[in-house]
This record gives sequence, C-alpha cells and structure tokens, in this order.
Amino acid sequence: MPIIEPANPDLKNLKGIHLWHAGLSTCSQRARIALDELGHEFESHIVDLHGGENASEEYQQIHPKGLVPAMVHDGTLIIESIDIIDYLDKNLGRRSLRPESESDAITELLQRADDFQPLLKVCTFEFLFRAAPPAAEDVIDAFQKNHRNEWLKEFHRDFRRGFGRDRINEAVDYSHKEFTHLNKLMSDGRPWLAGDQFSLADIAWIPNFHRYDIIGWPFGRYPSLNRWFKSASSRDSYRNALEAWEPQGLFDIALPKLEERRIAGDGIETYGCLSS
Repeated sequence: MPIIEPANPDLKNLKGIHLWHAGLSTCSQRARIALDELGHEFESHIVDLHGGENASEEYQQIHPKGLVPAMVHDGTLIIESIDIIDYLDKNLGRRSLRPESESDAITELLQRADDFQPLLKVCTFEFLFRAAPPAAEDVIDAFQKNHRNEWLKEFHRDFRRGFGRDRINEAVDYSHKEFTHLNKLMSDGRPWLAGDQFSLADIAWIPNFHRYDIIGWPFGRYPSLNRWFKSASSRDSYRNALEAWEPQGLFDIALPKLEERRIAGDGIETYGCLSS
C-alpha cells in the first residue's frame, strides 16, 4: 500500500519532501538513491534504530509498521521503499527511471528485491550486527513493550536467542539463487539489470549487493553481476545517498570482528550452498 492516511494529521501540512530514514537501512538507501538520481532535495529525519526510536508512539504514527523509510510529499504519506521509489518516478521524475520498453522486467525485479528483504535481514543481523555492540537492555525491553509490529519483535527475539544454522543456511541459499538469477540476466552483456537503461530495478538492488559485499559474500562467483556493480558503484548517487550516510564508527568495530569470524571458519561462505 504505497499511500496511506497518516495517523498524525500534522503530516498533511508538510510541504516538500520529508524522509524518515536510517543511514544503514538498505530500504532507506533505495529512497535516497532515487531522490539523488532524480535531483530532489529532501528534509531529513533520521530514525535511530539502534536506540529503538522506531518503537516510539510518535514514529509509529508515521509508519504503522515501525519500519524505515517513510516519506511525505506535500502532505501525502508513502511507506515501503519499493512504493516510495516508484512514487518518486511517477510523480517527481525529471527523467523516467522506468523506461516503457523495460517496464515488465523492472516490475519483476522490484518484486524480487522486495521478496529478498527478509533474507537480507537475517544475513545482516547474523554477520554484521552480531559483531556490533548490542543495544542497551532498557532499549530492548522498551522495543518489545512498545513496538506494534509482531513480526519484527519476534525477529529481534530470534536474533538474541541465535538464529540457528538451518535458518542461516536458508537465507544463504535463497540469496545465492537470486544473485545467480541476476548474474544470468547480465550475462547477455546488458549494462543494467533490466536492459539498456539505468532504472528503478538497479536502485532496488544496489543496496542489497552493497550490504552483502560488506559482510563478505564471495561475489567472484558472479562475474557479470560484478561488472554491473562496478558501474553502479561509480555513480554519484552511490556516494551521495549510500556511502555518505553509513556509520563508519560501526564498521570500525564490527568489521574486524567479522574478519576474525571468517578466519575462524565461521564466515558467510561456510553456510548453505556456499560451503560446498
């Protein structure tokens, strides 16, 4: 549901583009990349996920699922990243990011990117956030008490208990299947995922590839996809809307621990089909 009625009526009075987002959130990265590609400034509202701000009553009156991003454009509230980038292209596009000749392919790739999100979440939490400092206990307790998204609360409880090898294997196998699919698409020599033009499909997948690159996914297995990412990561929007917002302090703490885990034989490449 791309456009919803805001629980907070004050949102209807906002002018321009307002984006509630988080620096490391892949879904937020999609929205920021689309805004940058289309040449639009926005009023930034950072949501502190580590501090549990998305469980606050104030934020859940903006996004009822307590997720990021959420966007208001001249009083219209849009949630869910795929819907946001599609809305931006249809309503604020100075050039189309959904060329008509590639529209069907883009629709499929957007859906696949959306379906990919829960598995990306498992891999992110297991291989990046497990190496990072945990949230404070009072923040964890408040999150479980105040957040209304039961799926998200259960996910966080599962993370604290430990996902278990079967769940991690499932996420790894699914991810490999999707990257193999994208690599096959690119093997015909096309420059972008849907065809000849940079599109919403590329915007949807760039943050996913970037995240898995951070956590050590063996992308040498997908040469055509690697070629695509080299082009995608050279764009100004990649630097402006993705890299510039990432918390370097978190990486300074988490990435050395992630490397220690890899050296100890427990990196992502030792799970699922990657281990064979």
